[in-house]
Amino acid sequence: MYNGLLTYRSVGRTHRGKVRRLNEDAFLEKTDIGLFAVADGMGGHQRGDVASARIVDALEAIPAPADGRSFLGAVRGALEVTNADLYRQGAAISDDQTMGATVVAMLIFDDHFACLWAGDSRFYRIRNGQAELLSKDHSFVQELVDAGDITDEDAEDHPMRNVITRAIGAHDGTELDTVHGPVEAGDIFLLATDGVTNVCSAEEIAQIIAQEGLSESADQLVRLCLERGAPDNLSLVVVESAG
Repeated sequence: MYNGLLTYRSVGRTHRGKVRRLNEDAFLEKTDIGLFAVADGMGGHQRGDVASARIVDALEAIPAPADGRSFLGAVRGALEVTNADLYRQGAAISDDQTMGATVVAMLIFDDHFACLWAGDSRFYRIRNGQAELLSKDHSFVQELVDAGDITDEDAEDHPMRNVITRAIGAHDGTELDTVHGPVEAGDIFLLATDGVTNVCSAEEIAQIIAQEGLSESADQLVRLCLERGAPDNLSLVVVESAG
């Protein structure tokens, strides 16, 4: 599958949570070509649910790629076009309104992965039972951490931890960060919105995924979020590789 020697399985989940009236998250499992994503509509802004759905729809329309480079270009292009459309639509509604959503998208080709993201939805790789955060939040608090003004521990409870600095549709132009690398047999990847990662630690995520099967681990992460009050919408996609 995906022109490599490894095979892949995936599962996705989304839930409104226990506080929000509307689920503004969306996720994608385009397993036939190896494309996965989660998008988190910007709460409190105009139609965040529409923004996240537009992102997923644009990625869903990407055809099977000829090679990894064109695949990455197609994903980037789809996000750039969607950004421009959402920005124009938001500006038409009001000068001080935004239609936007965070996104993290992973693609696999020839047993290599690439991930593009904007915002604070996250991308983890679980290898040998250890979870490694491969993305870096685009957030006000992360900028404070990078500047050495606060610690990672301070960031967890900072009152402005939900203030993001990048999102699809938020600005007239798209800034996407990218990470890539080879996939090893047994690697598991998690794409998750902050409704998951603000409630579950990386250690808990790794432990649950190591102990449970693919569907069971996704269900368990959702249950854990709900048990802890689920103050936000939550969405996740888990992708597992095997030799």
